[in-house]
Amino acid sequence: MTDRRGFTLVELITAVVLVGIVGTAIYQLLVSNQRIYREQSQRVDVNQAVRAAISILPGEIRELNAGDPAGSDIILMTGSLLQFKSMRSLYFLCQAPAGTQVVLDANLFFGIRPLDQARDSLLLFAEGDPLTRADDSWLHADVVSTTPGTACPGGGASVTVNVGGVTAPELAAVESGAPVRGFEVVEVRLYADGLGAQWLGRRRFQKSGSWTATEPIVGPLSSGGLQLAYYDSTGAVTATPGNVARISITVETQGTQRVRGTSGQGMEYLLQDLMTHVAIRNNPTY
Repeated sequence: MTDRRGFTLVELITAVVLVGIVGTAIYQLLVSNQRIYREQSQRVDVNQAVRAAISILPGEIRELNAGDPAGSDIILMTGSLLQFKSMRSLYFLCQAPAGTQVVLDANLFFGIRPLDQARDSLLLFAEGDPLTRADDSWLHADVVSTTPGTACPGGGASVTVNVGGVTAPELAAVESGAPVRGFEVVEVRLYADGLGAQWLGRRRFQKSGSWTATEPIVGPLSSGGLQLAYYDSTGAVTATPGNVARISITVETQGTQRVRGTSGQGMEYLLQDLMTHVAIRNNPTY
């Protein structure tokens, strides 16, 4: 009797077909899982980006005082750009001004960074008559020079600032202990990077007369992914910076990779939009 070992051709074909079917199923499962993972990653990214943008902008905008008689904190405003005075520091005077020189208490500093002579200007609170609020005001002053030292009473740490743009008689209404705020001019806007992608960016004005390079905050955004609208205290749209009481911010972020969309149009970028309204501090209604 002959000993026959091996497989018949039919057995081999059947095995190849079964391996092909199983392999195809596994491949399709892996591809599907990879597609789902990519879609979910993109969805998380666009959601995080739009929430970051909406949380960053209101923090600075909420502090603006559009109704200041000495000049609105809003300098320029369009549908995709906002230029404004952004508060950076808070100090208190440790003695009354002498001429056009003020002495800040360095031990009572609050804010995101110390006073920067190259970028900052000052707001000094002038009390005037302490029996009435009618004459209270914020004096706008330029920073001419700063000198650290120990000029506060008792040898306390100080920053002596020579100021410009304000006179000694005006500073006479500023008392020891008055708050002093340092601010810089900032512009947030929609801009395109070198590859044409849209971003929410920010740049700062240097007192030398130039702007810093635009730095990205959040992105990429869709085309027209930043929309700003401005309203007065009655809720009407306004184009006058001094009348702004509320700002509407709409941001639409865009994914960085095309994924299978829900519109049935094949591969596309995911989009996510979010809107918020920010009432600024001079608004008596909102």
